Formats: sequence, C-alpha cells, structure tokens
Amino acid sequence: MMDFTFAYGPALSYLSEEDQQKYSVEFKKYLQKAWKEDATQKEWKGYYFLPAFEPVTAQFAYNQWNPNKGDVIVASYPKTGTIWMRELVRHILYCHDKELLEKAKATMFLFSFLSFGQESKYDVLKKLNFSRNVLATHLPAPLINFKKYEEKGAKIIYMMRNPKDQAVSWYHFSKTQPYAGLPSYKDMYTADKKKFFDSYFAGEHKLFAKKGEGYLEHLKEWYPHQNDSNVLFAFYEDLKKDINQGIRKVAKFLDVTLSDEDVEMIAEKTSFNSMKESTRQRQNIQTQKVRVFKIFRKGAVGEWRNYLTLEQSKLIDEKVQKILGNTNLKFVYDLDKTRCNL
Repeated sequence: MMDFTFAYGPALSYLSEEDQQKYSVEFKKYLQKAWKEDATQKEWKGYYFLPAFEPVTAQFAYNQWNPNKGDVIVASYPKTGTIWMRELVRHILYCHDKELLEKAKATMFLFSFLSFGQESKYDVLKKLNFSRNVLATHLPAPLINFKKYEEKGAKIIYMMRNPKDQAVSWYHFSKTQPYAGLPSYKDMYTADKKKFFDSYFAGEHKLFAKKGEGYLEHLKEWYPHQNDSNVLFAFYEDLKKDINQGIRKVAKFLDVTLSDEDVEMIAEKTSFNSMKESTRQRQNIQTQKVRVFKIFRKGAVGEWRNYLTLEQSKLIDEKVQKILGNTNLKFVYDLDKTRCNL
C-alpha cells in the first residue's frame, strides 16, 4: 500500500497533536481511495478532473471560500510551470522570513490546489494562518470566481508554456501517477509515444477540459482575462530566458520591493536543480517509503524535437492557428528565438 503522508504530513506538523491525528486519519483514507482504489475522473459543467481533484471542492472554492487580501493563485494547465511559479511567489513574499517560507513550502499537494482533495483542507489552511496564501489551480476559466477574487484583493498569475513541450512533459509525468497503472488509464498513459500523443492531442485524456478538448482550449478560455487588473499572464520560456527579469516583474505585480541581492538569491533558490533537490530531500525526510513523484524532470525548452513526429508537430501548429489564431498569444519553441510577448 502506497504511503501518501507526503501529501499532507508536512503541513499538519504545524497543527496541534489533536488536529494532526484527526486530519491524518481523514486524509489518508481519502487519498488511498481517490488516488488508487477508485481513481475516477469526475466532472463539473462538462469539464473533467484528474483523480483526487474534486468538483465539490472546486465548487466550495467558487462559492464559499474567501481568500485573504493579497493571496496569490497560480493558475495553469498541467505541466506548464505551476510548481516553479508557486515557488517563485513564495520566495518573493517570504524571502526575509525563513520560518514562514518553510511553513509555506510544507503546504504542498493537498493544500496547494483549490480543487484537490476534500473541502476540510480549507479548515487546515485557516489554522495555518498565513497572511498571504500561495495556492494553485488547473481549473479552466469558467470554473474560477474572478469577481470574488478581484473584490477580495487576491492576485492571479496564469502560467503558459509552448504546447509541444507541455505535451512531452505530460507524457513523462502522467506515467508516474498512482492511478496510471489502473485498467482505465494504462492504455491511455502508455509508453508508446505515438499512441500517447495521438490520444492526448485528440482530447481523450480529459485533462481539466471538456471531452475532445485540452490545453489550447484552456488558454483560449483564460485569454479574455489577460488585462484584468489582478491577473498577470506569464510565459514559462520567458522565465527560462531571463529569470531575474521575471522575478522583478512578478514582485512588482505582487507589490513587493526586492533588492538586486534578493533577486539573485531567489533566482538561485528557485533554479530547477535547487527545487528538484529540495523536493527530494523533503520527501525523503518525511518517509523512506514514499515514492518520489517525477514533478521535476528536465524543464527544458525545445525537448519536443526528441519526441514528436513531424506530423504531430504540424498538427499542433494547425490547432494553435485554429483555436488561438484570433489572439495575440505567440509561443517560443526554442530559447534562441525571439522572446514571447507578454
């Protein structure tokens, strides 16, 4: 039986012993069922969720949960830089408070995503008592309560990545999931690259999208919010090209003043290798039994050339033109090309 304590243990360590015992039992039972024993894809308003991402929890976030002023929500499609941006935001907010930064890093998985897990995880977030929460979501725009977040003074950062590298990253990540070997997923999350990408590009993975849709539709639905006063659009490739400039841009959006030394420190602490090693150490400390999820692999730009066929690459180009042709979104597929236009 897989040990899921890595998903909730670090955060619960900041609570009372009574609360630790109470929530540990609850979350362990839930994750074992939702992520392994009964890993079904549920839906809300026609949008399908990955296992353990719950429509009822998404609805709670939409209707009942109220963010603090200054809370930050990193929104994205899977494998577009979600974890990286979340770490950047945490370091920008808490770079001068080591204890608070460590506490923020402990709130991963179960407590990081708006729709992941049960509604009771919001009780834990309240008990953790952050003045500014740093959360994440893969929800499509129609399932986000933009009006509430603006009224409450919450900030939203929407991460984007070129769709070819996103697809390759999803190919590697999907097979590491606890539910990947179950009968309903093993054929879809296959090592056969052609079968995998053909089914993915056809929208058969139903990944925070309607049946037959995927990442590009997610971008299209978020696009109208790019000029919202509390929303910042950011490209993964821009951060890879010039991380210092990216940090300054995000800090300005979050109303945080950083020195040049702060920027350099944050860039070093949130580098790909630093985050990969930090995650490995944190999970090993939590338990020797835990399976280390492949959250961080390479993070490269242009790796799609090693995986996609010419036909698949052309198919993506055609879909980008068809779905996003009326937007100003321009993707960079190699870092030696012109920067993205934010």
